[in-house]
Amino acid sequence: MVHKIGVAFPDKDTWSTLSGNYFELKQMLIEKYGAPSDVVEKFDRYSEPRDDAAKMYEVQFDRCKYYSIWETDKGEIQLSIDHKGVSSCFVKLAYFDKINSAEVKKQALDDL
Repeated sequence: MVHKIGVAFPDKDTWSTLSGNYFELKQMLIEKYGAPSDVVEKFDRYSEPRDDAAKMYEVQFDRCKYYSIWETDKGEIQLSIDHKGVSSCFVKLAYFDKINSAEVKKQALDDL
């Protein structure tokens, strides 16, 4: 039973291409679903990193929180900037089906 689908877009080597990918997809999702219900777009620092390389460094070491969430009648959509280690930085899009997620949870509870 499918209750979650995730798409990892191709790795990007620069902040400008990574953030460009994120904001382009975000705009398309806004056009389709309206304004997101939750948005966080910040670096975990006192001040904004100054250049492209510094921003990518923050992504690589998990100090970049960029995500947008849309709540729909059918479930939730999450768009985020993510990474796997220090060599792979990408945009991730995930869909969570409300009905199937509830069924998977019910089955898991029944198994306990």
